[in-house]
Amino acid sequence: MNLYLKYRPKTIDELDLSGVRKVLNDMVKSGNVGHAYLLTGPRGAGKTSTARVLARVVNCEKNSGKLGEPCNQCSACKSILDGSAMDVIEIDAASNRGIDDIRELKEKIRLAPAVLPRKVYIIDEVHMLTTEAFNALLKTLEEPPSHSLFILCTTELHKVPETIVSRCAQIQFTKATSDEMQRSFARVIKGEGKKVSSEALEYLSKAVDGSFRDGVKILDQVLSNADSVELSDIELVVSGSSNYKVTILVNALASRDVKESLKQLSEATSNGVDMSYLIVSIMRGLRDKLLNSEVEIEVSKFIFALDEVARRLATSLDGELLIQVAIVEWCGHTESNSQIINSLPAQAGPILKSKLQSSDLSPKIAQRSELESQMQKEEEKSPWQIMKEKLKSGEKISPPKPKANEVQDDTIDDAMAIFTS
Repeated sequence: MNLYLKYRPKTIDELDLSGVRKVLNDMVKSGNVGHAYLLTGPRGAGKTSTARVLARVVNCEKNSGKLGEPCNQCSACKSILDGSAMDVIEIDAASNRGIDDIRELKEKIRLAPAVLPRKVYIIDEVHMLTTEAFNALLKTLEEPPSHSLFILCTTELHKVPETIVSRCAQIQFTKATSDEMQRSFARVIKGEGKKVSSEALEYLSKAVDGSFRDGVKILDQVLSNADSVELSDIELVVSGSSNYKVTILVNALASRDVKESLKQLSEATSNGVDMSYLIVSIMRGLRDKLLNSEVEIEVSKFIFALDEVARRLATSLDGELLIQVAIVEWCGHTESNSQIINSLPAQAGPILKSKLQSSDLSPKIAQRSELESQMQKEEEKSPWQIMKEKLKSGEKISPPKPKANEVQDDTIDDAMAIFTS
């Protein structure tokens, strides 16, 4: 069994997000459980795990008198844990998204639970349901049987109809903080009896961008080969290299040093750094500098350019070439093409060099900026203003030739008479 499944939260206290723990603890203390909950938030935040914990809370045999943490020892808890409980039904809306699937649910929900006190329906990725399926589900949520509990999970709340959202108690899963990530990873490490350095845990918590699932999967890889894990071990799994520091490349790009930027890019590819990881790391590094006012707002254009490169990586024959071109376009306005070509590393492809030799980037960039500025000014003028300026300058304006069977419009003649009078 992989570590993510082995250490999946089984109680409220083991849930990773402190905000979610507080909501469920308050609900347990009050003893009031609603008929429908909508769990929303990013992937890997623990929505499905929370839904299963909630299903055990309402069905645990020890909670028959007063709600509390599930014991995970009674027959009800064990059947939910191993997936054999008939009264806890999990539906993947991505593959069961039609109206027929929801109609079947409506027919079965009226029946009393076979074994457990509450019949629980967990609908994952609920935003994938069709419009007709949502309409069918809405009627059930409006008049639910007293023995039923609906738990809907989604990563895209904006795709869920407002009529569905308004009939559910919403639990928001936020992006995990570094402390929450490290708390979750520490539980796994302690359970396995292994040792991981604090630097490695801090790096991992930032690298997985708030996904507990991705983080535990990476731990699973490194802990299977060693009893003690250092920062270099985590870096090797995350980026493909343990010797490369992306901060040097970020600093070079921030200062628009094309020579150092291309050199660091070449070094990254030589060390086997994953291109997608590299682009994301650069974007985040420049974002941090922008928020700290260390670079000008103009760097946002380069961030968007990198985002476009990231989209094309999957279909590109040479991903490194795309990044090189983006770097040259970003830094190239400060140096001539001959300087840029001389700064290219030996590994730079001949295609990039030939493109640079064929024309100078600097004049083109200046010319493009001037043209864009002129076009913007033209867009701000109304058609009447443009016509008036042309007439004053003596430019000849010819009315468009009428099409066959079409009466000629005299608007231009009238305008010329007005402006020349």
